[in-house]
Amino acid sequence: MTDAEFRRLVEEVAGERGEEPKRDPRFSQRVDEPTPSGGDYSIAYYYDKDGHPCTKEQASSVNILEFTADGRRINETYGRLGK
Repeated sequence: MTDAEFRRLVEEVAGERGEEPKRDPRFSQRVDEPTPSGGDYSIAYYYDKDGHPCTKEQASSVNILEFTADGRRINETYGRLGK
């Protein structure tokens, strides 16, 4: 992923604020369980090879955001999927 792609994803997902972005349930998945970084829930956002939101089954990359119970974002993880 290039720096420009990374910046675009960050701006698209959360902008400059740390709160939970609006999400389309077709292209994301919320998990209400403790997270590795000590959060209370996480949301995974899925992207195709061109960086467009897509279903989990079509995804070639994922952005996982971890949140506390009060909605404060505490961590982000970016990953490439084997597709």
